[in-house]
Amino acid sequence: MDLELTAPERALWTAFPRRGLVDLTDSEDRTVRAAVIRALLLGAAPAEPGQLAALALVGAEITGTLDLSYAEIPYPVRLSRCDLTDRFELVGARTREIDLAGSRLVGIWADRAVVEGNLRLSDVRCVDGVRLTAARIDGALVLDRAELVGAPALDARLLTVGHDIRGDALRCTGEVRLNHADIRGSVRLPGATLAEPDGRALAAVGLAAGGTLSCCDGFTADGRITIAFARVGRQVCFEHAHLRGALNCRQLQTDELVLATDGPVEGQLDLRHARLGVLRDDPETWPAAVRLNGLVYEAIDSPADVRRRLDWVGRDAGGYAPQAYEQLAATYRRRGEEDDARTVLLRGQRHRRAGQSRSLRLWGLVQDVTVGYGYRPTLAAFWLMALVAVGTAVFTAVPPTPLNPASPVRFRAPVYTIDLLLPLVDLRQESAFEPVGETVWVAYGLIACGLVLVTTIAAGTTRALRRT
Repeated sequence: MDLELTAPERALWTAFPRRGLVDLTDSEDRTVRAAVIRALLLGAAPAEPGQLAALALVGAEITGTLDLSYAEIPYPVRLSRCDLTDRFELVGARTREIDLAGSRLVGIWADRAVVEGNLRLSDVRCVDGVRLTAARIDGALVLDRAELVGAPALDARLLTVGHDIRGDALRCTGEVRLNHADIRGSVRLPGATLAEPDGRALAAVGLAAGGTLSCCDGFTADGRITIAFARVGRQVCFEHAHLRGALNCRQLQTDELVLATDGPVEGQLDLRHARLGVLRDDPETWPAAVRLNGLVYEAIDSPADVRRRLDWVGRDAGGYAPQAYEQLAATYRRRGEEDDARTVLLRGQRHRRAGQSRSLRLWGLVQDVTVGYGYRPTLAAFWLMALVAVGTAVFTAVPPTPLNPASPVRFRAPVYTIDLLLPLVDLRQESAFEPVGETVWVAYGLIACGLVLVTTIAAGTTRALRRT
């Protein structure tokens, strides 16, 4: 290779074959050309006998584009606390572990690259984004305290990671894309700040993660978050997070979803057709609008009582969603809280009634007042006793006349009233006596009330049994 080496480059060339470290942090001349590094990594200075070659450079200013696209690099690469004046290109390359901790870069292009180890980008500053589309990292992707700027800031669509993505206190200005990424471990973003105010701060549609998606402990998203169709093994966590945009969890699958954010979600929460083991949330942080149709969960861990939980269901921006009420009622029933389950189903019928035609609303109101749509059977007993009391008082004051004076049947005002009220029961009072004067209208009224009461009881009982 025809390269005239400077003193720093000569030191690096000498150290490379025996895995030596070159630290230029305090040197007057910190400049190393990208072409020199490229030559070393492509075999210009092979390892010394009995040694393992590696590139280890600290505190350098690397000039030019470091283009290793489609290269086979059998050496680990460490470029710590370096300033790269142009892009670092690894498109389609295969390499060992790469450590860029603390470096300043224009951008990293590593689409379809294979890293047989960790990719360490902790504390890096990158002004034109990191591209890892369809790349494979056998170890971990480390982004702790990194600052990424770009459109997008991090493009990791279809990325495969053998362990975790770690982004403690990561700061991104621009969208973070993890669509259809396959992370065998967890995605950990505690304390991270993702900012894309006019768009999506985090897009993770179809993400697969074996462990957790941790957006908690100070995590801040200034923009929308989309984790629709994602499959996360243990937990999706937004505890003590700040969400300044909508949160889309449509068809998310996970063992536990934690939504105990610091303050309400500043946008719509979409949980349609999500499947959760446990839903853990805080009523103080519920957004004004939610979408719940099709949401399935085994349990709820929340300080919200049934009244507040019904307020949550009632916020559904899609209007009445019967499945949301049935799911909540089933959860209370599994906990042995039958009264709360009936309260939920009753509220669901009232919500349904609000969207019906006038005639159906009237019939629904009758069912509600008389038997609570079948979920308040004591109401029917109350109305029955009240009507019996009214009829008894009226017919005691103005007794009906016997149709057959020779009949041995004696008049009993309470029994006569019950005989009028219950159309399917014959107590031989209604057929033996005839009301007189204005009391005939009372008799007609009791007969009508009895028909309505029996009909609503039948309708309500059928509904309640079907829900059970």
